[in-house]
Amino acid sequence: MKEFELIQNIFQASVMASTQGREDLLLGIGDDCAQVQVPQGQSLVFSMDTLVEGRHFPFDADPVDIGYRAVASCVSDLAAMGAKPAFFTLGLTIPQSDPQWLAGLAQGMAELAEPIGLALVGGDTTKGPLTITLQVHGYVEADMAVKRSAAKVGDDIYVTGLLGDAAAAVPIVTGELQVSSERFDYFYERFWRPQPRLIAGMALKRVVHAMMDISDGLAQDIQHILKASGVGANIDAGRLPMSAQLRQWQPDSAVALALTGGDDYELCFTAPKEQAAEIALITQTLSLPCTKIGEIVAEAEGFVIQNYEGEIRGWQHF
Repeated sequence: MKEFELIQNIFQASVMASTQGREDLLLGIGDDCAQVQVPQGQSLVFSMDTLVEGRHFPFDADPVDIGYRAVASCVSDLAAMGAKPAFFTLGLTIPQSDPQWLAGLAQGMAELAEPIGLALVGGDTTKGPLTITLQVHGYVEADMAVKRSAAKVGDDIYVTGLLGDAAAAVPIVTGELQVSSERFDYFYERFWRPQPRLIAGMALKRVVHAMMDISDGLAQDIQHILKASGVGANIDAGRLPMSAQLRQWQPDSAVALALTGGDDYELCFTAPKEQAAEIALITQTLSLPCTKIGEIVAEAEGFVIQNYEGEIRGWQHF
């Protein structure tokens, strides 16, 4: 199949969320550029992620799983800004034109993109080692986008969800480790089907100071907030939220996985102490676990992790 046929026959039909009645989309797939009209009072935010076979996902992985995870990992950045998903573009490098494989990838993308209103509006396809690049676009009120640079001394530090499961799943999904079928199913799902916290991000943006998603490990990612805000942090590793499955399976390394493992795509945010009740109301309404794990301190006090003696290095690309 030629490049245009790939996009037209597979991705436009299978991935693109319904655009009927969308006043913000002026021109979609089929022209040199997409054209959108940003709604009045909103600003456009966008982020890009690249996934490489053998680096970010195993060789011969199910294309449906790859498609879902590609969208989830990129959309998580929108959640961290408190933004509503709008559109995405797809850069796809593939070793060969395999319509069945591409249909699976499109199916996985649609599994998440359609329910959240994320529409495919363009992209590019080329031949080479399997590489998937997504750029997602979203809308947020111009003065409401949550940044990494606004953490304040005295803020509480929170994380949503559970940490460590995805990192623990890596040797399972790569086939390096054999486990029971029940354990396999749980951890396989935790790796391939992360849940970007979009609704939580949109709700929390009005009460938090700084926020980001956890992709490279909590201990590493939170330092981006500290550096951007010019503050320090005191975290209690004993408070990290972990699943019973992880604690039972990896009792000696569960804390390290939760702290440094990455691939969780949960939210880490800081907020004033007086917002604790509102944060509890929001997260309880969403049935979303949310745990206070520490406090923002003065920069001179540094970055301290209590009840942990291991290394704090997270994911490194180089």
